[in-house]
Amino acid sequence: MALPKLIASDLDGTLLDPQGRLSERNQKALQAAREHGILTLAVTARPPRAVYRVPELAGVLDGALCCTGAIWYDTETRTADLRHPIPLPTARDLHDRLRDALPGALFGVETGDRQVAHSTHMQAGIHYGDPWTVIEPGEDLFAHADTVAELVVRVPGSTGTAMHEATRHIDLPGVSLWHWGSFPEIECTAAEATKGNALASWCADRGIGPEDVIAFGDMPNDVSMLAWAGRSFAMAGAHAEAVAAATDRAEPAAEDGVAKTIEAILDLRVG
Repeated sequence: MALPKLIASDLDGTLLDPQGRLSERNQKALQAAREHGILTLAVTARPPRAVYRVPELAGVLDGALCCTGAIWYDTETRTADLRHPIPLPTARDLHDRLRDALPGALFGVETGDRQVAHSTHMQAGIHYGDPWTVIEPGEDLFAHADTVAELVVRVPGSTGTAMHEATRHIDLPGVSLWHWGSFPEIECTAAEATKGNALASWCADRGIGPEDVIAFGDMPNDVSMLAWAGRSFAMAGAHAEAVAAATDRAEPAAEDGVAKTIEAILDLRVG
């Protein structure tokens, strides 16, 4: 197999372990890829701060596309470029529709620098999400956010799949809704902010075509990226939509599936 020019990987559930850490084997595999002249890119729903706070990532990435493609992040300079915000009037409209469709929902606004939320419950299960601005339930969420990279909605005790079914009727031009399967949350981004669009644009700036890209992912928001890349791997246990979009399969994230695939591509011998 010819070597790719780029390896693009989702983070949570794919490159990182369940505790949000980069294993030594994955770290070494990415470094080996770079030593072979292959670029490495994280493509993640995480905001930039949740990338740079995993210290092992900095030395093995050439960049990161964050908030599902809304933000381009330079891992070397730690500078972020919010390319696709949700316009404030659209975010307000979407908030109202989601509130009607999901009784008991909690909301947060991700600005790229911080998250504004109505409840500390929004912090549960999130790696490196601080700083947080927690406001009173009756306060205007958007009065505390200068930009909207993502609108986040969570229903404690539900699932992302159930929330997706309850909000399927919401068709608001200019926005997309993403879910994480069993995790009880939906993330809303500008329609242009998909992993596939962001990856294609990042690659176009560097003269890289899809045939030279290998991608890894596990969730519905990875589908556009997995479908665009010339070769793509859905992790073991991935959501059915990700499996359907990928050309290949990888072993579980907890068992260093990304590293094992890279090692095979580079024909590395691991003792």
